[in-house]
Amino acid sequence: MLNKREFPILEFDPNPKAKIEPSNIMTKIDVPECCVITFFGEVINEMLHSDKLKQVGMFYSATINLPIYKTEYNGRSIAVVQGFVGSAGSAALLEELIAMGMKKFIVCGAAGVLQKGIQVGHLIVPYSAVRDEGVSYHYIEPSREIECNRHAIKVTEELFDNENIPYIKAKTWTTDAFYRETEDKIALRVSEGCVTVEMEAAAFFAVSRFRNVVLGQILFGGDDLSGVEWDSRQWNSREEIRRSLVELSLKTCLQL
Repeated sequence: MLNKREFPILEFDPNPKAKIEPSNIMTKIDVPECCVITFFGEVINEMLHSDKLKQVGMFYSATINLPIYKTEYNGRSIAVVQGFVGSAGSAALLEELIAMGMKKFIVCGAAGVLQKGIQVGHLIVPYSAVRDEGVSYHYIEPSREIECNRHAIKVTEELFDNENIPYIKAKTWTTDAFYRETEDKIALRVSEGCVTVEMEAAAFFAVSRFRNVVLGQILFGGDDLSGVEWDSRQWNSREEIRRSLVELSLKTCLQL
């Protein structure tokens, strides 16, 4: 029996079996073992309209259904799916992709920057995430941070270094509440080394560790929270950056 704690989020249960197991409700299908999860839906639409994608499955939810595609890159098959914003949806999506048979993942998306001098589009490879969300506490015992898979980091860094791609290896802050990123909380996160803020990394890292699959993440610097006023920097209109990052993620994922 679990002991009651002061806060429910701390009542971690190490039992690996849950009432609803993805492997019991999902059917394994013929999918590639490598998968890119991208939050850039317009890039997926471009690939779809260029006949580069073939649908192989679907992630169903109460609010949105996300098609799961496969494509060919450098002569190999790889899956592509749009990410679900937020830690809970991201965890569910990853769980079902794993249950379908996928084993290696690269996640790519944008993140807010917390420190000055990081330009729009600059790449960040997160090595750990501050767990300021809820999902990770149901997969991994409570801790302040959770590390990204070391093999995924190593492969990503080697590829970037070999191709002379500038990047920052940094800590990120995962939060469920982007409308509650206050001045003092931002200052606290910066003081502990966070360079970016986003809503999914800690959940992705926790689920992938729990399910024993390889997952890495590549972020690009988006909106700026380092100044007195928030600056969107029109991060969501940087189409070429987003397109290039998806291609880079495909290349990286196939080397995991």
